[in-house]
Amino acid sequence: MFKYRIIGFTLLMLILCGIFFWKPWGELLFIIAAPGMSALAVYECARMLNISGRKNFPALTAFVFYALSLLWCLHLHGAFAWSGKAFTIAALLLPLAGCAFLLDKSGDNLEKILCSFGITALFAPTLLLFLSSFYATNGGAPRGAWLLYLCLATKATDTGGYICGMLTAKLPGGNHKIAPSISPKKSWEGLIGGFVLSLAVGWLFYRYAAYNSLVWYLTASALLSLGCFFGDLAESAVKRLCNIKDSGNWVPGMGGAFDVLDSFIFNGIIFYVLLTF
Repeated sequence: MFKYRIIGFTLLMLILCGIFFWKPWGELLFIIAAPGMSALAVYECARMLNISGRKNFPALTAFVFYALSLLWCLHLHGAFAWSGKAFTIAALLLPLAGCAFLLDKSGDNLEKILCSFGITALFAPTLLLFLSSFYATNGGAPRGAWLLYLCLATKATDTGGYICGMLTAKLPGGNHKIAPSISPKKSWEGLIGGFVLSLAVGWLFYRYAAYNSLVWYLTASALLSLGCFFGDLAESAVKRLCNIKDSGNWVPGMGGAFDVLDSFIFNGIIFYVLLTF
């Protein structure tokens, strides 16, 4: 399992390196890959909710979300002269409608469509704002720098948690579980390890790319680490409800796109707020 996780991690790192360092095609790669990955995660979530009784149209939901994400990326790229503020406000209001639709378990086509809209509405704000961080230039940062920080600070929590959790599980008596009924492998030791590694990423960015203060980086890393933890826990709860181990098998050793992006369920909005204020 660890070997396949290394393979999956390496593949993702190659894609990220292409996006951030392959000039001038990195941005085009981002516009192609990021909406596709986001839509795939939404498809997997919709499929899991189907199993739990909240009937919807997974393929239609994914297509709508892909179109929305692609248009948003093209807008940020400068292809359209839309009002970005109005679009962002509309995206932030969508979850209010989405929550109501997801509560309905009946199965006719109209309600399936409404549930599909609800899934899109719940995912749209955080993932669209996550995509927006690629284009943020706050503090004089070059395009892509803030997304790189967001990805590394978030995934440092995953990586540190996995390594520390795996090592401390071998100690006499094992480690201390946080929510064994939802995610049996999550431990306090892993949470602390991921938290420390995320703080280290914040310090490194301040040391070598000081687009903000050290206090800001450490605060951002701490909040993103917590957001990552609760995002992982939320996805684990959905998978536990549906009796599914992985949302898919697209990424070796990591599962599906939703398994990779679950850390960003809350972090898109958290990071947008951090950059704004």
